Amino acid sequence: MLNKFNPRNYLFFKVFSWFWLTILFTLTVLFVFSQLTESNVDSHKLHGPKLINLKRLANSLERAQHKKPDKTLEQLASHPRIARHRLLYFTQSDSNLAFFNQQNTQQPDVSLLAFTQQLEPQIITTDKYRALGPVKVSYQQQTFLMYEIEPWRTPPLGLRIILMPAWLKTLVVIGATLLLSLLFSRTLIKPINKIKRATTQLANGQLDTRIEMNRKSGDELTMLASDFNVMAQRLESLVTSQKRLMADVSHELRSPLTRLQMATGLAQLKQSSEQESYLSRIEKEANNLDQMISDVLKLSRLEANNQYIQKDLQPLQSILQQVLKDAEFESEQQHKQLKVTGSTNKQLELDAALIASAFENILRNAIRYAKTTIHCDITDCDKAVIVTISDDGEGVEASELPMLLEPFYRISQSRERNSGGTGLGLAITKHAVEIHKGTITLENQHNSGLKVTITLNHD
Repeated sequence: MLNKFNPRNYLFFKVFSWFWLTILFTLTVLFVFSQLTESNVDSHKLHGPKLINLKRLANSLERAQHKKPDKTLEQLASHPRIARHRLLYFTQSDSNLAFFNQQNTQQPDVSLLAFTQQLEPQIITTDKYRALGPVKVSYQQQTFLMYEIEPWRTPPLGLRIILMPAWLKTLVVIGATLLLSLLFSRTLIKPINKIKRATTQLANGQLDTRIEMNRKSGDELTMLASDFNVMAQRLESLVTSQKRLMADVSHELRSPLTRLQMATGLAQLKQSSEQESYLSRIEKEANNLDQMISDVLKLSRLEANNQYIQKDLQPLQSILQQVLKDAEFESEQQHKQLKVTGSTNKQLELDAALIASAFENILRNAIRYAKTTIHCDITDCDKAVIVTISDDGEGVEASELPMLLEPFYRISQSRERNSGGTGLGLAITKHAVEIHKGTITLENQHNSGLKVTITLNHD
């Protein structure tokens, strides 16, 4: 079981590793900077056994002057019994007299001790030694300041870091942690953003969306991406199967439907007055069924990119004129008015039949749901032609606007009964516009009906 354990496959260990890496990196940078910068001096108050021991030594030297009055303080402090174990430094605040009790050893630089002469006994730490003092020694009517010097044989690890200026230590800690935290956040967020973008694309209907994964990494996010790809694959297969089934069924219905229409036509030739209404009804429903099957087949081909498209460079205005002429006639039949403003002189790469059917679907919907007036506005822009079609109907609930472009979506049963359409017109329009690299948007107007905007780009 342990042989299969790989910390790289667990997000927990990655977070844990980044945490410790940040600490180690920060300490390393501090150490490097401590070698490159001049060391500071650290000091704090001396107390406890060390202070007591130093004062006892001072008292011992003061008592010794009575037993050996001919000896100087330097001679007494240099006695092997003291000098063998302690390096002492004596100085006076009011003169230049100063000496060590060891003459043959390498004497440290004590210039840093000058500023402490008037202070209480302290522990003064430098990168070369540690000094304890000063402690006053009264000898032969003179007052000396005594320090005990402890040179570093092996400087403590991190001593130079401690002696670094506080501002530099703060800057290094903030800089190092900020840098590594940024790298860690970017490393962690990158796959999450990939999954987020893929989820958004899948939600927008791009069923072929897949997430590229790093096969070497087997952490939780990689497993999540793998599960997403499996889910998207199955979803795409299900939807594709459903569309293929619908296309196949629609195609198979064409033959019996054609025979039904032919039989109805023959029956109408021999009809009696009693049968006329029934045959007319059968013919009408057969035509509706034929139109629905045609729409389903057309939508299936568009979604599968199997629709034959023949694009030619041609003026959009000529296509719109014919469509608007038909729409004007249809609106007059329903006692409504179509108002057209603007025009375009742009020539676009268009499949005339397909783009005309897209505008026909939008105009037919606008005429169907308008109360009295339909507006069509055509605007030329630098790199696009914008056609806006709006009606003065009741509009659509904002929550239902995104669903209007989905196949077979109906707003309400009452609306379905009144419309009599197949629910495929807007879906076909959407695909037709996208094939021409355009966009279609739907929005409600203030205190009015629906507005549909189609934008066709050109080079």
